[in-house]
Amino acid sequence: MNGRSRSLRDIGRNGGLSEGASGEERKEGKGRERKGKERTMKRKGLTAAVLALMLALGMLTGCANSAASDSDQAPSGQQGASTAHATERTITDMAGREVTIPTEVKGVYCAVPTGEATVATLAPDKLIGWVNEPSEEALRYLPENFAKLPVVGGWMGQNVTANIEDIIALDPDVIIYMGSGKSIGSDTSIPDDIQTQTGIPVVVVSSDLADTATVYRQLGDWLDEVDRGEQLASYYEKHFADITSKLDAVPASEHPTVYYAENTDGLATDPEGSSHTEVLSYVHVINVADVEMKKGQGRTEVSIEQVIEWNPQIILCHSGFVLADDIVSNPQWADIQAVQNGRVYNTPAQPFNWFDRPPNAMRLLGIEWFAKVCYPDIDVDVDQEISDFFKLFYNVDLTDEQLAELTQQETISFTGAKASASR
Repeated sequence: MNGRSRSLRDIGRNGGLSEGASGEERKEGKGRERKGKERTMKRKGLTAAVLALMLALGMLTGCANSAASDSDQAPSGQQGASTAHATERTITDMAGREVTIPTEVKGVYCAVPTGEATVATLAPDKLIGWVNEPSEEALRYLPENFAKLPVVGGWMGQNVTANIEDIIALDPDVIIYMGSGKSIGSDTSIPDDIQTQTGIPVVVVSSDLADTATVYRQLGDWLDEVDRGEQLASYYEKHFADITSKLDAVPASEHPTVYYAENTDGLATDPEGSSHTEVLSYVHVINVADVEMKKGQGRTEVSIEQVIEWNPQIILCHSGFVLADDIVSNPQWADIQAVQNGRVYNTPAQPFNWFDRPPNAMRLLGIEWFAKVCYPDIDVDVDQEISDFFKLFYNVDLTDEQLAELTQQETISFTGAKASASR
């Protein structure tokens, strides 16, 4: 055998040399032993490094799988981001539009007054601008900071007063647009255009009275005011169901005829089925206006001769346009039975109109108040309902004086028109 074969044969299991090895072989063997140990140590170090690397990769894979799992379990309104770190989410508004909004909303601008009246009760600290400047009378029932908010205009049907530059300068997180639930899904050109012009997400909700509770819940979610939204929605549902059930029990033979007076001369109105006369519909009065429904802002013009022919039992004046004194002091109206019997009323208007323009949550009080006007024996404690509503929705404890002012027939509209009127 050659020397290499012999030396390998003489190596023991423990890596040492046999006693029969020569000095040179021992020296060579010890060298190989040292090298073997070094290789073993290197292999152990390499193995440890590989194991550490595999462990690290496993941890990364687990994190990735966890993130993927979190993403899979995220709400449908959030796309493409872990719920723990998402700064945006995608929601579907009431017009069926998908809109990406911030997860945290701090500032809100409303493109229409309807939205302002809603946000004022849901998240007053997040409202950052007005479409129209509120009157001093309205501000008596609203948070103090509302008097300092800038007026930047808005979109009111075909009447567009919005200042795009000023709206962008406000830097709202979200813009709210409200429209009739019967049509908002069929034409979204206005909110789409607002979003394009401003670069700010626009969400659309319904202004229909029957959708009020749903709107509070939706906006409560989108504006991070879930508990408050549910509180207002639940109250609205309960009291709306209560008053409408009582009104449904009133015999049709007791339903009075009513003319709804609009425009400064009282010679414009809206017929049954209009979004502007929803309160009248729920009170089950007979709307005498046999006219064609006008889209958008409504207010179909009529003649005094038509009103005289209709001869309504009650005239209800929208206090933002015309007041009862304007009607009862005008000889042209003198022969109408509502005038002769002293049944000409103003719509209560603080802090937002209780009937329309803008359509808002105050319409619940409008139904309750007008129900008592039309059916005096109906079981409704109007003063208590008003007090409870203002406490919950506006955090205002009404004084006896304020309670009387709200429904007495001297009315100041949201924009400041004022006159005294008779019941």
